[in-house]
Amino acid sequence: MLVAMAATRAQPVASGTAEHYALLAYSAAMAGHKAEALAAVGKLAQCPPGDAALAARDGGWSGTPQYAALVRFGLWDELLALSPPDAHAFGLTGGYLYARGVALAARGRLAEARADLGALQALGAGLPESQRLVRAVVSVAEPIVAARIAASEGRSDEAAALLNRAVAAEDQLPYNEPADWFFPVRHLLGAQLLIAGRAAEAARIYREDLARNPANGWSLDGLAAALRAQGRAEAAARVSAQSAAAWRKADVWPNASAYWIAGPDTRSCECQQPPSSQRQVGGELLGAQHEAGVH
Repeated sequence: MLVAMAATRAQPVASGTAEHYALLAYSAAMAGHKAEALAAVGKLAQCPPGDAALAARDGGWSGTPQYAALVRFGLWDELLALSPPDAHAFGLTGGYLYARGVALAARGRLAEARADLGALQALGAGLPESQRLVRAVVSVAEPIVAARIAASEGRSDEAAALLNRAVAAEDQLPYNEPADWFFPVRHLLGAQLLIAGRAAEAARIYREDLARNPANGWSLDGLAAALRAQGRAEAAARVSAQSAAAWRKADVWPNASAYWIAGPDTRSCECQQPPSSQRQVGGELLGAQHEAGVH
């Protein structure tokens, strides 16, 4: 799904609706506009689905960007501070369990992460055939949580295999605006492949994502890193220049395709990810954010 889709919809959604906030959050997160994305999901969280929606197509899944945006920006502690949604909102509960499971695994709380993964698997197994959308997105969510557990335990190749499974499931989702999955799984897979030392595969994954989401800074960052790992300095420099253009108006500079690292993430906030030497402008921005306490 293209970052620009929010601006090219034939029939723009009404401002102030849940769909409006979900679309705004998706587009902002893809463009690295963290503050805007978090503000949008904050508004979305104030638009809880009514009883009719809970019994209908998505069981509240359309409200899950409030959790997925925190995964996008590596806000593990903020996620873990959230209370669970109404259990009757099975779609919303699925999104919560996915995000919480990732956050727990990222923080190294693996027994708790496995418990949430088990709850997510049970939720998916108990859904009727009529709930096709939630069944489909849970099939994306489950292997991601399992992959984050594996990555935190240092099982790199297993984590990559699980993320490949999640990518395949994401590719089967029907087209929607905004996408039913908040951000591309390929951003996670590419990061994990780089951790595993499989740079050529990572480059292929990032190119696949760029074909689907042109000029997004997340995959451009990943592709530049993959090219550098292969010793292709000139090609990496060209991609880094494209990345700098993509992030020109961003309020974060992630320096990677995802907040996904080897082993548990013990940083106090995601802004502590160090900038690369080619990120002087972005590095200064991150440093200023950290000094100001902007997490």
